Amino acid sequence: MKWLQNFTLVMRSSITTLREKIEDPERMLHQLICDMEEESVRVRESVAGAIADEILLKKRVAQAEEEASQWDERATSALKRGDEKSAKSALEHKIAATRRAEGLAKEHEKQHEQTIKLQDAVRDLEDKIRQAGQKRTLLIARLARADSTQRINSALERTSSNSAFAQF
Repeated sequence: MKWLQNFTLVMRSSITTLREKIEDPERMLHQLICDMEEESVRVRESVAGAIADEILLKKRVAQAEEEASQWDERATSALKRGDEKSAKSALEHKIAATRRAEGLAKEHEKQHEQTIKLQDAVRDLEDKIRQAGQKRTLLIARLARADSTQRINSALERTSSNSAFAQF
């Protein structure tokens, strides 16, 4: 029967070791943090793209406003020359350019709001990553403490049970 107990003990310890390797909380947290950092990189790239789009849109707004201003100047010079037909055409172009500039300005404002939201999301994600790192550090400390407590208790049990020391 002693050999059966030893065999059972060896099997249980092997299974426990395997389970601990598979379910290692430290490794799981490390992987989670790595995944969060990878996601953070992707989010930062999307924020950079959104900021670049916002800058381009702002330039388009300025170009459309400049175009409207040029059409206004052309209409003014056409009126000074007495060419009403050209002045009317220039004013129509000015109105179209102004509408385009207003539409682009609205789109720029929406893009700006989305960019701000993305930047806030990046900050939140970075905070979560920092918090996860802190939790991981705490968990590692707790695991080390639990492991040392288990080793101490195991040593105490060996000294108080059927060991050679207890029999002595």
